[in-house]
Amino acid sequence: MAKNIEDFDDEEMDSEALAQLEAEENAAQIVRDYSDRRILIWEEDDTRRETCLEVLTDLLVGATFKAVKTEAEAQEQLENDDWDTFVVDFYSDGVSSSEFVKNANNYPGSILVAINMAPLTLQEERDPARTELLRRLFDVERANTQIHA
Repeated sequence: MAKNIEDFDDEEMDSEALAQLEAEENAAQIVRDYSDRRILIWEEDDTRRETCLEVLTDLLVGATFKAVKTEAEAQEQLENDDWDTFVVDFYSDGVSSSEFVKNANNYPGSILVAINMAPLTLQEERDPARTELLRRLFDVERANTQIHA
């Protein structure tokens, strides 16, 4: 039911809005530990790759990162090291149908995060609303065991 305009209390509204704002700020300031995470980023564009690495390093405190330029480098990392998360940009030509993405999808206990790296900037990603949305992509539960057919 709508509140009658004559009964409107500025102080009540201000305290409600302030309480909500404080709750949102506190939620955004929760420090999470990603020290058990190993994240491989594949992006061919140098600027996008470096920006993505900078944004994710700032966001996922404690995680181990490796950012590579070519599919061959990504494939080599996939074969020679243990990773739990793979980050790619499906807007890049050939990425979604690449051999690497097929292999990453079948990598035991891992997740594949596809993000558009073009608009990423550290300044914008520090906005609590955007930070939380991006972080949720990495908070997906990972499988602990390989599924056997």
